[in-house]
Amino acid sequence: MLTTVKSVNNGRGRLRDSKSVISYCNYLIMKGQLIGNFRFDGHRPTLEEKYIAEQCRRMSDKISLTLDFCKLNEIPDLLNYFDITYRIGYKCPPDNTFINKHKRRAFKAWRTGDRTIEESSVYGMIMPEVAYHPENADREFFQAYHTLRDKWITTLERFDRFSDTTSYENYQRLALMMRENIDSEFGDKSEGIKCKWYDRNKIDDLSNVSSLILRSYRRFTSSLFPGVFDYQTQLKLDNRILSELSSRSDLHPYDREAFALALEHNKHMV
Repeated sequence: MLTTVKSVNNGRGRLRDSKSVISYCNYLIMKGQLIGNFRFDGHRPTLEEKYIAEQCRRMSDKISLTLDFCKLNEIPDLLNYFDITYRIGYKCPPDNTFINKHKRRAFKAWRTGDRTIEESSVYGMIMPEVAYHPENADREFFQAYHTLRDKWITTLERFDRFSDTTSYENYQRLALMMRENIDSEFGDKSEGIKCKWYDRNKIDDLSNVSSLILRSYRRFTSSLFPGVFDYQTQLKLDNRILSELSSRSDLHPYDREAFALALEHNKHMV
């Protein structure tokens, strides 16, 4: 029923800033995943699926306007949610020229010294283009990607973590590196190296970790299958993290609901 889907104006106030926009998009994406918007099997969409698609169109349109006046360090996250909501809402990929225009704005700010933009944000923003389509990648993106990758590998070889930054950024970078193929650096030791990185960075007591760090830690642990964890082990840990996050009162209500939906989704994956 449509009443199970929260709308933008459901008594919680308007989405006035980038964080609330991202929180609502996070909720929409998880709701869509749970009810069938990500099933491309030719099924007839339900009313709920149609409503989610409609909300995603509205949010992708809102983000496209927000990108022109948001803080530069918000661009990478907004672009990520723009891409997903646009695909759900319009059932096609967004215009790459539009995305690249805003990527270059954030990249230029970082390159010229804006340290409110984290290295992980830059790396995550340019990695898909460079790693999967290097022949078409922007030259500056290509150079920055390999410079950061080489620096990160060197740091991890020495310390097994990014000790010169915040815990949040440490897990953001680790999540990206766990998805990289590091055979060229470590050969047949690659799997063992990644296991060591996990062991040196794992958190045993989730309740003592701030919500910000725990969200970043979840990105890290979600990258551990299949190189470090088997599917069931990764799912079990993810459920522990989601249970903790869905109870955090300091998170935006839409984020809490999104994490609760993700937990429900995981139960169907066992």
